[in-house]
Amino acid sequence: MAKTSVRLPPEICKKLESEVRKLGEIGGGTVTVSELIRACIVEHFPEISTRARKEKTSLAELRDEISQLKDRHILLARDVENLVQTLSEVLPLLATREQVDSLTDGIAAVLRSAKVR
Repeated sequence: MAKTSVRLPPEICKKLESEVRKLGEIGGGTVTVSELIRACIVEHFPEISTRARKEKTSLAELRDEISQLKDRHILLARDVENLVQTLSEVLPLLATREQVDSLTDGIAAVLRSAKVR
């Protein structure tokens, strides 16, 4: 959210500061003029806060999805490394074209089923 500076007349500033002091005394904590203004905006323009909440929720969901994709990428890379290792061990042991075709058909079937998931 962009920051905006607003110049207020001295009497409004005094009124805001008075309200801030009252809220601080009631709540037992410190309250700033900015917090008071934000609370008024939220109260009088709820669509603004709703939009901001939706944006934050969407951003959190996007971060989660990116994290899941990263995890899946790591798993895929590991699986590919294992496949390459296994193939480098198995291919020299194959004696006939039928064995090679059978192996490639099996690999293709596994890849198709992984694509569906």
